[in-house]
Amino acid sequence: MKLQFNFVRRVALRTFAALLTIAAAPVYAASIDISANGGDVRVHYPENVSGSCKAVVLGVGTGMSIKGYDRLLKAISGYGHVAVIIDHESGNLTKKDANRYRNLAQEVKNNMSSWLAGRGTCTEISNWVMGGHSAGGQAAQNAIASTPGLADAVFSIDPYDATETARVSVPAMYWGFNVDTCFVGKEKAAAEAYRRSDSQRAFFRVDRKYSWGPCGYSPKYFHCSFCDNHCPACTNCMKTPSHFFVDVAASVDNFLKAVFSGNWSKSALSISGKTPVRLFVDAETP
Repeated sequence: MKLQFNFVRRVALRTFAALLTIAAAPVYAASIDISANGGDVRVHYPENVSGSCKAVVLGVGTGMSIKGYDRLLKAISGYGHVAVIIDHESGNLTKKDANRYRNLAQEVKNNMSSWLAGRGTCTEISNWVMGGHSAGGQAAQNAIASTPGLADAVFSIDPYDATETARVSVPAMYWGFNVDTCFVGKEKAAAEAYRRSDSQRAFFRVDRKYSWGPCGYSPKYFHCSFCDNHCPACTNCMKTPSHFFVDVAASVDNFLKAVFSGNWSKSALSISGKTPVRLFVDAETP
């Protein structure tokens, strides 16, 4: 009888632990594509979320489209945020136009509530975080710097060329690499954008890691790791590890909590993940 009781007790505890894990796990619902006046938009939104959400808006990189970032945006939306990818220069190879980025980002802000209406998700956006990947990050940095109120904070992934950007005065977080890849110099990308932030700032620099693969001895993490299938003519011929997107999304969630709850600190921003990174905050220099 005692053995049976212990068995039932163990099963019950495991079931309860599993339920807690499910309850704490990120949730993801679906995405919608919008042909806006200023370009193409894909919105990833969480399910079973009422009231307000925070939105993260990213501009695509050179040669990319809104179809190339689903893995990253799904991971971000899993934390209960609306994650948006925009192509402000649809049909063009380069994505550096800050004016077109600003116009499409404003269109997204103006219409998000109607786009999400009736989908069982958040009914309003409380805060807007904007940025982009590569050239889209450059466009975002300049648009935000020149347009007060466009964004409440910045999140960009290896923006390039950041030496051609203005300074931003809102809280900012960047992800970048400690290696030159895809014709992108590491000192001209996320590291430089971080240096051009005047407010609370954070920089996750991924360590230089090489491994053998179909492309030979190549970087495990590089400029186009953020994309589902890497960038045109820039790949290491290996699929980006799933933990990379998990770690980036976790950092985004920490960043939003730190910025908008008033708990800004290096410990609040830090993540415990599998991606080898070094975090720089505020006065720290990479």
